[in-house]
Amino acid sequence: MMEFSKLAQSVFELDRLLDQLRLLAESCGVPSPEHENWYALLKRKLIPQLSEKEFLIVAVTGGTNTGKSLIFNHLVGESFSAVDHRASGTKHPVCLVPKTAGTTSFEPILSRHFESFRLVSWSNAEQPLSVTEVHHLFWREGQNVPNRLLLLDTPDVDSDHEINWERARAVRHAADVLIAVLTEQKYNDAAVRKFFREAAEADKPMIVLFNMFDLNSDAQHLPRWLEQFREETGTKPLTVLVAPYNKEQAERLELPFYELQQDGSFGEPVNLEKILTELHFDAIKSQTLLGALKILDDPSTGVRSYFDTVQKSSERFAEALNILENASETEVNWPGLPVTVLAEEIRTWWNLGRPGWSQNINKVYRSVGNTILRPVLRKITGCISSYCLGMKDCSDPLEEFYNKEHQAVIEFISRIIARLEKISETDNPVLRREILELIGGEHRAALFGRAHAVLSSLEPVDNEFRETLHHHLTEWSQKNPKIVGWIRSLDYIATAARPVITLTFAASGFALGAHVVSQMISDVAIAGGVTAGGEAILFAGSENAQRNIAKLFRKIQEDYVLARSKRFYAEFHKELWRDVLDRFRTGAGVTESEIFRQCRNWTVPESVS
Repeated sequence: MMEFSKLAQSVFELDRLLDQLRLLAESCGVPSPEHENWYALLKRKLIPQLSEKEFLIVAVTGGTNTGKSLIFNHLVGESFSAVDHRASGTKHPVCLVPKTAGTTSFEPILSRHFESFRLVSWSNAEQPLSVTEVHHLFWREGQNVPNRLLLLDTPDVDSDHEINWERARAVRHAADVLIAVLTEQKYNDAAVRKFFREAAEADKPMIVLFNMFDLNSDAQHLPRWLEQFREETGTKPLTVLVAPYNKEQAERLELPFYELQQDGSFGEPVNLEKILTELHFDAIKSQTLLGALKILDDPSTGVRSYFDTVQKSSERFAEALNILENASETEVNWPGLPVTVLAEEIRTWWNLGRPGWSQNINKVYRSVGNTILRPVLRKITGCISSYCLGMKDCSDPLEEFYNKEHQAVIEFISRIIARLEKISETDNPVLRREILELIGGEHRAALFGRAHAVLSSLEPVDNEFRETLHHHLTEWSQKNPKIVGWIRSLDYIATAARPVITLTFAASGFALGAHVVSQMISDVAIAGGVTAGGEAILFAGSENAQRNIAKLFRKIQEDYVLARSKRFYAEFHKELWRDVLDRFRTGAGVTESEIFRQCRNWTVPESVS
């Protein structure tokens, strides 16, 4: 037996959670489920009827020109709905409520059951025929409506105007019992079948009524019509009635209704109102509520499919967020610092370790050497690079370095764009819009332009790198005192004996990825070039010592590449897509929220499942 209290508590909790989740879900591109069948049943059936269970809602439904309004008038015992022989006459539902002598206010009750409609007090039969975009529900008290019934006439379920379908579906969701009015022409209509199939899937109790029926000629066909309707819709009627075609009786509201017997015959006329009032109220309520609950809890089409959609969309946002947040790890062939620039920085560090007299002499020597020897040294460096690396001679190493860096930026942006383009191939409109606003059309050109501007604003060597460089060199010198002492002794001799001395550090160069060194330094030599009666080259000790120095320089270049690329990305991130990341984080965080977790954990109480 259904425990209404447990069911009500569970459904009310789901409704509360969904109201909060809907707002979160929209941030990751999932639209409101308000047009979904399960959501309509939740809002228009479960929530209202678990709040008040004292009324049974009965709706007269069917296709065009089946005589629904005529049947409705017979049911309520007065000419309430206009009988219009044109197709799609009734465009808005009409509701009659029982007379209660002012003890019950029906407006709040109807508002809960029919929240998508504007309630309008009925004044004349022409009102429901009006053409408006607004959904109206015309209602008033009926003279002959039983105390526990709310009776409705509905628009055609197969109207040429789709808005009428929406209104008919909304009434179907709220109804406890449907009177399915069929005719020979409409029992097998595709739109009619679909409407009642969806009702049957929700276990909606139905009374099938064949109208304008010829008791003589149609009787032999009724079993076939009925069987086909049942097979196509899955309907299991509470009972099957027929109403004969008789214009005079119809106008006097005196049409007889015959109930189909098990042997296929028709007995004496029955009272349609009495059939409704004798329905087992609690059983009908339980059946309709459990039917709505079954649709709501369906794994493939119910609320859980909505949760699946939210999770999938949030995960796509997380994927895009991961690409942008970890863009600095994108593997790119970022160039190392030019050898001449590195050598100059090392010379600066080396000079700090000289005695005061040596620093002063070398300061003069370097000034002179920069003026006289720089063109020669640049030529020598170019020759070394060409010999060791196959590189073309470059009059300005920094210019070549900048060109390589800009190419690295192009590669960096291109790889990120390619990954985002793949994610943008999604049916999620919000995610697609966010990505296209970042990389689409003119935005892409701006992305490259601003990236180059960020790169150009960075100094090739900043104080942070100098500190790192000096740290590495100082640490190395402390670990290799013999090599450093030997070099310094040569340096002192050269400083005292020669008018000009230049300390050069020749290395083969580097080809580095964003975080991977792809080529080892082949050789490092520390040489003192002297020019007073001859030339001399002094190598820094043994072959092991040279490898030791090469390892140091490799580490320095690795740190430089990592620091430079990350500095670029940090500035690039701050400049271009910080706001985008915030929106992506919001979308990606939906499935991590407490609301989503509670929604995922929601279950139908075992006592009613």
